Amino acid sequence: GNAGAGAGAAGGPGSFQGRVDEASLARLGEQIKGVMRRAMRDLIQEEVAKGEYDHVLRLWREVHDRLMRLSGSPGEREKTKAAIDCDYAAELVGANALDNGILGDMIQLASQRLAELGAVAYEKQVLDWGLKLSDAMRASGSAAEGEGGDEASAGPAPASGDDDSASPKHPAEILSIFFDTADTMLTRIEAGVAAHLLCQAMS
Repeated sequence: GNAGAGAGAAGGPGSFQGRVDEASLARLGEQIKGVMRRAMRDLIQEEVAKGEYDHVLRLWREVHDRLMRLSGSPGEREKTKAAIDCDYAAELVGANALDNGILGDMIQLASQRLAELGAVAYEKQVLDWGLKLSDAMRASGSAAEGEGGDEASAGPAPASGDDDSASPKHPAEILSIFFDTADTMLTRIEAGVAAHLLCQAMS
């Protein structure tokens, strides 16, 4: 095994061996992402079917915290706090009052903040994506039933090439697509901010 690895490494970055390995790694990475997406969807589905939202609330808190870090000025931080109110969501869960209409509103408000804090070039695309997902959530059956919403296609998410995202119907599926794509968008925004800060520091 070591001789083969040594031969591949000796071939350098332009070698055929190196390109095959990169393609294989990219495919493997996509397969792992697909497995993780399905696992997240299944976990959310299991939870919401039982009327439990612990994992969903943890994911909302993560989106909130990451957006807060990207909201530089006090005014921007207030907008983010107003858009994603995790404490209110937790209260609704405690009172058994969190429904798909409220979840749809949360998705729409969070996607608006993603659009506002992200690249201007993608703002309309992100807003459209958030609106389609939130409409699909509002049109879907109750989380426990997992029915309805055939005409409410959420469309492909801008940052996710996953075929599953074409037309989610179950609330858990809509939530998992939202959290997965929001994570990708947040990672891109954070990388852009880091690159900008690095350029500033070097100039």
